[in-house]
Amino acid sequence: MSKRTASDIMEKNFVTASPETSVFDLVNMFVKNHITAIPIINEKEELAGIVTDADLLYKKVKPHVPHYVNLLGASIYYNGISEYDKGFKKLMACTAKDMMTKDVIIAAPDAEVEQIAGVMVAEHLKVIPIVKEKHIVGIVTRGNILDELYREYGDD
Repeated sequence: MSKRTASDIMEKNFVTASPETSVFDLVNMFVKNHITAIPIINEKEELAGIVTDADLLYKKVKPHVPHYVNLLGASIYYNGISEYDKGFKKLMACTAKDMMTKDVIIAAPDAEVEQIAGVMVAEHLKVIPIVKEKHIVGIVTRGNILDELYREYGDD
């Protein structure tokens, strides 16, 4: 039996965004489509980067949580709620370009599923874009890998 490849298991329908897409719109895309990563495509339709749900949560939102000091048992905000509000508004004004990871780990359509699974585990990735001549042709998610494992061993 020939080894299964990325093109055998990849999702061919996937959501992409442009570098100019606002964070507000990205959040909406994550929620509406129940996805964990969005490949960012430039005007030549080439892969330019990727934004994950973790990027939105950790990179930008966390530093904007109001800092407070505990003084004699009372919580004193020293940059206030209005600062938090401003921080959040600033975040929502960011674009995909500001948030995306530019060094994306990608695989070719003929990459073996086992190799992809190994890289995903080693690099803690949820998604690997499948790229042919700079153009994204699909994505492989952890779910695809799990389905494949089930397919392979579920029959035994």
